[in-house]
Amino acid sequence: MSSDSINDTVEAAKGIRISVIIPALNEKAVIGRCLEALSRNRLAKADFEVIVVDNGSTDGTVETVRQFEAPYCLKIISIEGIRISALRNRGAVEARGEILAFLDADCLAPPEWLTNSLRLFENRREGIIGAHYQIPGDATWVGRVWCQDRLTEKVGNVSYVPSGDLLIHKDLFFQVGGFDESIQTNEDYEFCQRALLLGLTVKSYPELRVVHLGTPRTLLGFYKKQRWHGTHVLAVFLRDPRKRKNLRPVLLSVYTFGCLMGLIAGAAWGVFSGRLWISCAFAVMLVLPLMAIAIGRSIPRGKWNDVLPLTILYLAFGMARANCLLKYKTWTRDNRWGRWTAGSGSTA
Repeated sequence: MSSDSINDTVEAAKGIRISVIIPALNEKAVIGRCLEALSRNRLAKADFEVIVVDNGSTDGTVETVRQFEAPYCLKIISIEGIRISALRNRGAVEARGEILAFLDADCLAPPEWLTNSLRLFENRREGIIGAHYQIPGDATWVGRVWCQDRLTEKVGNVSYVPSGDLLIHKDLFFQVGGFDESIQTNEDYEFCQRALLLGLTVKSYPELRVVHLGTPRTLLGFYKKQRWHGTHVLAVFLRDPRKRKNLRPVLLSVYTFGCLMGLIAGAAWGVFSGRLWISCAFAVMLVLPLMAIAIGRSIPRGKWNDVLPLTILYLAFGMARANCLLKYKTWTRDNRWGRWTAGSGSTA
């Protein structure tokens, strides 16, 4: 592991209150915009630092960061061959601020992001704070329809906030145990659940929302992202099936998988027997519940036009998560990566 301080001073280091940690892997196309957005933050530049933890990028990400003329303390840590949760953990170990602000490279923080964070932490003893992502202004129907309910996001206690917009005191981060390095995805939900078990709060505030440039723009892009996000959803669920947040996507993936297998088997049987109605029955069984879910999300908001596109997105979601069931690693933790030891920056 190597590190490179691009813009750092002793005076600034003494006054750092917040450490912004950005994991990166081949993010050249977006990381410049992410760093530029942080330049416009209204918190005094000497009060925060930005740590980019690069995972062996080959597209010029590191060079882009080095060439960026940051008005704040900017540091690069280069370490290859580890997962995104491990990148965040390494950044936390190197952080000098009392508050850790985890931000993804494809996210744009609003000017008040850091000042609002300090205000929320000072007014009350919060555990974890953050918000779900805001879609970009040029989002296609995919992002607009899928994220429609987050336009009126719940304020206050939630089950989790995404790790690309998550803030916590550094001492509490270590107390919870850091992000689990044995899972590829769903690490934010798993981390927040451990925090809740320790009696900490997890709260969402709309003033902390960041714009997510990585919002899928096409149906294929949506499918691929959901397939990746679903890598370890089942593994996290199997640790504690009582956690209801992951129950719905797990049930949907299992149901979709069963219907697809029935549809394929029914079609094969129909070719030889002439009974194609069996395959049609499974197709109806697959689509109707998804349409019911889409209606339940769209109609209360008066979005009748979103029912069909949302049904299509749920079908893509179910197929992506059903695909994950075919991979062994989705069922268990990958113990090759070990479990991070909080505060040590190593695996055990």
